[in-house]
Amino acid sequence: MAPGSSEPRAGSSPRTGDLGLGRRIAARRDELGMSRKELAEATDLSYPYVAQIETGYRLPSAKHQVTLSRVLGMSLDDLFDTAEGLPVVRSTDPAPRARPSIEEAIERAVHELETLPTSVRMEALNKVQTRVMQGVVEERSRAQR
Repeated sequence: MAPGSSEPRAGSSPRTGDLGLGRRIAARRDELGMSRKELAEATDLSYPYVAQIETGYRLPSAKHQVTLSRVLGMSLDDLFDTAEGLPVVRSTDPAPRARPSIEEAIERAVHELETLPTSVRMEALNKVQTRVMQGVVEERSRAQR
C-alpha cells in the first residue's frame, strides 16, 4: 500500500488474511523461541508464506492451519480465538470411567483452565465455582426431600 493510504498500490496484492491470527501465531512462535525460518522449516511451509500469514496478507489453507496448530502446540480454537463463543459439547461416551481422586480432578481442572487465554481464566474459574456450588445445593435439596 502507498504510505498513508488504505488503498493497495497498483500491482500489489490486497490483504486477504487475518491480522489477529497472524499476531497469535507470531506471539506463540516467540513464546516457543522459534524464528520465522524455524517455523517455516518445522511446518514445511515457505518462509514468505509464513511471513504473509503473520502479517495478515494471507490466510493459511485448512491443511496448513492444522499443521501450524500442531507445531505451535495450540488448538484450532486457540489459534483462531474462537473458544469463548462456542457451545460446550457434552461427551456421549457411554463407557463408564473410574472416578478420579480429588487431586486428579483438581489437576485436570487446573490444566484445562490454564489452556484458556489469560484474559478469561478468572471468569472461567468463577463460572466453575458457581456451577459446582449450584450442584452441591441441588444435591442437598434433593437429599432433604
